[in-house]
Amino acid sequence: MTAIERLAAIMDCQQAIQRFYLALDSSDFDAVAACMASQGVWHRQGAALCGPAQVRAALAKRPAGRTTAHMVQNLVIDIVDPGLAQARYLTLVYRHDAPAPPSGPVPLGTPLSISIHEERLVRTPAGDWLVQEKQSRRKFGD
Repeated sequence: MTAIERLAAIMDCQQAIQRFYLALDSSDFDAVAACMASQGVWHRQGAALCGPAQVRAALAKRPAGRTTAHMVQNLVIDIVDPGLAQARYLTLVYRHDAPAPPSGPVPLGTPLSISIHEERLVRTPAGDWLVQEKQSRRKFGD
Protein backbone atom coordinates (compact mmCIF):
# COMPACT_ATOMS: atom_id res chain seq x y z
CA MET A 1 0.00 0.00 0.00
CA THR A 2 1.48 3.35 -1.01
CA ALA A 3 1.49 6.40 1.24
CA ILE A 4 -1.26 7.99 -0.87
CA GLU A 5 -3.39 4.82 -0.68
CA ARG A 6 -2.87 4.70 3.10
CA LEU A 7 -3.92 8.36 3.48
CA ALA A 8 -6.98 7.78 1.28
CA ALA A 9 -7.96 4.76 3.39
CA ILE A 10 -7.55 6.80 6.60
CA MET A 11 -9.76 9.58 5.22
CA ASP A 12 -12.36 7.07 4.04
CA CYS A 13 -12.45 5.47 7.51
CA GLN A 14 -12.79 8.87 9.18
CA GLN A 15 -15.71 9.65 6.87
CA ALA A 16 -17.33 6.28 7.67
CA ILE A 17 -17.20 7.06 11.40
CA GLN A 18 -18.50 10.60 10.91
CA ARG A 19 -21.28 9.28 8.63
CA PHE A 20 -22.34 6.82 11.36
CA TYR A 21 -22.75 9.56 13.98
CA LEU A 22 -24.37 12.03 11.60
CA ALA A 23 -26.99 9.39 10.79
CA LEU A 24 -27.44 8.46 14.46
CA ASP A 25 -27.89 12.09 15.52
CA SER A 26 -30.33 12.62 12.63
CA SER A 27 -32.36 9.57 13.73
CA ASP A 28 -31.76 8.03 10.30
CA PHE A 29 -31.55 4.49 11.59
CA ASP A 30 -31.53 2.92 8.12
CA ALA A 31 -28.36 4.91 7.37
CA VAL A 32 -26.83 3.86 10.71
CA ALA A 33 -27.57 0.21 9.89
CA ALA A 34 -26.02 0.69 6.43
CA CYS A 35 -22.74 1.63 8.16
CA MET A 36 -22.49 -1.90 9.59
CA ALA A 37 -20.85 -4.86 7.87
CA SER A 38 -23.22 -7.78 7.31
CA GLN A 39 -21.66 -9.63 10.27
CA GLY A 40 -20.65 -6.45 12.12
CA VAL A 41 -21.12 -6.30 15.88
CA TRP A 42 -21.95 -3.18 17.88
CA HIS A 43 -21.50 -3.69 21.62
CA ARG A 44 -24.16 -1.26 22.86
CA GLN A 45 -25.67 -0.87 26.31
CA GLY A 46 -24.76 -4.39 27.40
CA ALA A 47 -25.95 -6.10 24.21
CA ALA A 48 -24.11 -7.33 21.13
CA LEU A 49 -26.06 -6.14 18.11
CA CYS A 50 -25.09 -8.38 15.18
CA GLY A 51 -25.58 -7.03 11.69
CA PRO A 52 -27.59 -4.17 10.24
CA ALA A 53 -31.02 -5.64 11.04
CA GLN A 54 -30.34 -5.90 14.78
CA VAL A 55 -28.85 -2.40 14.85
CA ARG A 56 -31.92 -0.98 13.09
CA ALA A 57 -34.31 -2.85 15.42
CA ALA A 58 -32.50 -1.67 18.58
CA LEU A 59 -32.44 1.96 17.45
CA ALA A 60 -36.15 1.82 16.53
CA LYS A 61 -36.82 1.42 20.27
CA ARG A 62 -35.26 4.80 21.10
CA PRO A 63 -37.74 7.33 22.48
CA ALA A 64 -39.21 9.43 19.65
CA GLY A 65 -38.38 12.67 21.48
CA ARG A 66 -34.68 11.88 22.01
CA THR A 67 -32.19 14.29 20.46
CA THR A 68 -28.48 13.50 20.55
CA ALA A 69 -25.24 15.06 19.39
CA HIS A 70 -22.02 13.03 19.30
CA MET A 71 -18.87 15.13 18.93
CA VAL A 72 -16.09 12.85 17.63
CA GLN A 73 -12.66 13.89 18.92
CA ASN A 74 -9.05 12.64 18.95
CA LEU A 75 -9.75 10.27 16.08
CA VAL A 76 -6.83 7.99 15.22
CA ILE A 77 -7.03 5.46 12.38
CA ASP A 78 -4.48 2.68 11.93
CA ILE A 79 -4.59 0.80 8.63
CA VAL A 80 -3.80 -2.84 9.47
CA ASP A 81 -3.91 -3.98 5.85
CA PRO A 82 -5.71 -2.78 2.69
CA GLY A 83 -9.00 -4.26 3.90
CA LEU A 84 -8.85 -3.72 7.67
CA ALA A 85 -8.51 -0.65 9.89
CA GLN A 86 -8.62 0.08 13.60
CA ALA A 87 -9.97 3.34 15.01
CA ARG A 88 -9.71 4.90 18.44
CA TYR A 89 -11.47 8.10 19.44
CA LEU A 90 -13.54 9.93 22.03
CA THR A 91 -17.12 11.14 21.83
CA LEU A 92 -18.55 14.04 23.79
CA VAL A 93 -22.29 13.34 23.94
CA TYR A 94 -25.20 15.67 24.51
CA ARG A 95 -28.72 14.30 24.92
CA HIS A 96 -32.13 15.83 25.40
CA ASP A 97 -35.27 13.78 25.95
CA ALA A 98 -38.69 15.29 25.22
CA PRO A 99 -42.15 13.73 25.09
CA ALA A 100 -42.30 14.20 21.29
CA PRO A 101 -39.87 14.96 18.47
CA PRO A 102 -38.85 18.62 18.71
CA SER A 103 -39.72 21.07 15.95
CA GLY A 104 -36.68 23.26 16.57
CA PRO A 105 -33.58 23.56 18.71
CA VAL A 106 -33.58 21.81 22.08
CA PRO A 107 -32.15 23.25 25.30
CA LEU A 108 -28.38 22.93 25.63
CA GLY A 109 -27.74 21.11 28.87
CA THR A 110 -24.57 19.72 30.33
CA PRO A 111 -22.86 16.90 28.42
CA LEU A 112 -24.13 13.40 29.09
CA SER A 113 -20.74 11.71 28.81
CA ILE A 114 -17.32 11.39 27.28
CA SER A 115 -16.68 7.89 26.00
CA ILE A 116 -13.65 6.05 24.65
CA HIS A 117 -14.31 4.08 21.46
CA GLU A 118 -12.45 1.27 19.74
CA GLU A 119 -13.62 0.18 16.35
CA ARG A 120 -12.60 -2.20 13.58
CA LEU A 121 -13.60 -1.33 10.03
CA VAL A 122 -13.51 -3.55 6.94
CA ARG A 123 -13.36 -2.54 3.32
CA THR A 124 -15.98 -3.97 0.98
CA PRO A 125 -15.17 -5.08 -2.58
CA ALA A 126 -16.84 -1.82 -3.71
CA GLY A 127 -14.33 0.15 -1.61
CA ASP A 128 -16.65 1.26 1.21
CA TRP A 129 -15.49 1.00 4.83
CA LEU A 130 -18.03 -0.56 7.22
CA VAL A 131 -18.06 -1.27 10.94
CA GLN A 132 -16.94 -4.80 11.74
CA GLU A 133 -16.85 -4.28 15.52
CA LYS A 134 -17.69 -1.24 17.63
CA GLN A 135 -17.34 -0.87 21.37
CA SER A 136 -17.07 1.92 23.88
CA ARG A 137 -16.81 2.69 27.56
CA ARG A 138 -17.51 5.83 29.48
CA LYS A 139 -14.59 7.90 30.68
CA PHE A 140 -16.77 10.66 32.21
CA GLY A 141 -20.47 10.56 33.05
CA ASP A 142 -22.94 8.87 35.30
